[in-house]
Amino acid sequence: MTLIRRLKRVAKEATGEGDVRIEEQLKEISHRLTKLEEAIADLKPNIKMLPAIVRKLYLDGVELPPPYDVLSQRFRIRSQNEEDGLLLALFKRIGTTNRRCVEIGCGSNGGNSGFLVQECGWTGLMVDANRAKIATVRIRFAGHAVTIVKHRVTRDDVNEMLRAYDFTGEVDLLSLDIDGNDFWVWEAISYCSPRVVVLEYNWLFGPERAVTVPYDADFKVGASGTRSYRGASLAAFVHLAHRKGYRLVATERVNAIFLRNDVAPDIPAISVANGYRPPNNAARAQDALAKIERAGLQLVTVTEAGAST
Repeated sequence: MTLIRRLKRVAKEATGEGDVRIEEQLKEISHRLTKLEEAIADLKPNIKMLPAIVRKLYLDGVELPPPYDVLSQRFRIRSQNEEDGLLLALFKRIGTTNRRCVEIGCGSNGGNSGFLVQECGWTGLMVDANRAKIATVRIRFAGHAVTIVKHRVTRDDVNEMLRAYDFTGEVDLLSLDIDGNDFWVWEAISYCSPRVVVLEYNWLFGPERAVTVPYDADFKVGASGTRSYRGASLAAFVHLAHRKGYRLVATERVNAIFLRNDVAPDIPAISVANGYRPPNNAARAQDALAKIERAGLQLVTVTEAGAST
């Protein structure tokens, strides 16, 4: 029951009837509550920026070791967490080549490329399988140098897609977040060579297990009966990164940032143990793995040599 309905009920109980004067007062209260809710909604983005402002005030000019030198500059405008500031700081450090980015699983906000396209003038390819999200992205990024495509990417067609939309060769950024075949799609990508790669890992798989869900071109998160069964662990992505010539240099909650090995070799790699960020509720991770095991759902083990069942 809404607050205004509760107020009406209280008024009727108090007067025994729907008094016109009380009705008018309730309408005024309802109007003010609506305005208050709108004001709070407008404040939320600013409130979320407060930690970034505090870090800027207190850490600006302070020499910090990697990866804290870039982590201290993180903030959020479009990204899921505070990847916007982290990536901007990283590209300030390593420079750019063509300022081109590929976002596979762009969602409705443009993913980790949204800020770079909208605020920094980058050229991007944004892809998502969700029709409603693509419609929102078309409106949100109208007038910017971005190609927007509705498509469910598979490991069999990802390279052809990159060729079709002319995003082959070197690009500055590849961001991948499709809640399913992420490991297999990144493994398959060969037509473009991103300098920086951002991958969402499944933190529910923990810091030690190097595992991914098996490849399924029709994979849909939640279809197995649990939304925890998706993607790959951080350790699995690190093994794949080594095979593809990349190193883990930072993480922001569930997103891992990799650098190609020939880019800024002075920036050191970090270990999985240092990069992994556990869920806010550690018990949830244990419950998720137990649920996966009870359901008999398969996980593929990943090593430096490759993936095996």
